[in-house]
Amino acid sequence: MNKCFDAIKKIMFTEEKNSKEIVGMVSPEGEIVKFSSSVHATGQVEHWLGRIEYMMAQSLYDITRNAIKIYPENALLRDEWLFHTCA
Repeated sequence: MNKCFDAIKKIMFTEEKNSKEIVGMVSPEGEIVKFSSSVHATGQVEHWLGRIEYMMAQSLYDITRNAIKIYPENALLRDEWLFHTCA
């Protein structure tokens, strides 16, 4: 996968044997990002690689949008929020 996409070491499939359902991606550093929706590796490879690329962007967008939504606007609460989130 690292030859198709920058900073992607591999994709994650479901635990089922011979699964074709892709549920996330893993960076070379081991960071895992779960997809917002799964992608099925069926049909022509160009098509499902395109769906993976779309889901990569969509999942990162969804994660960022959610982070903005839950981040406290009150500056006094941010340090406490960050402490509990990162601990």
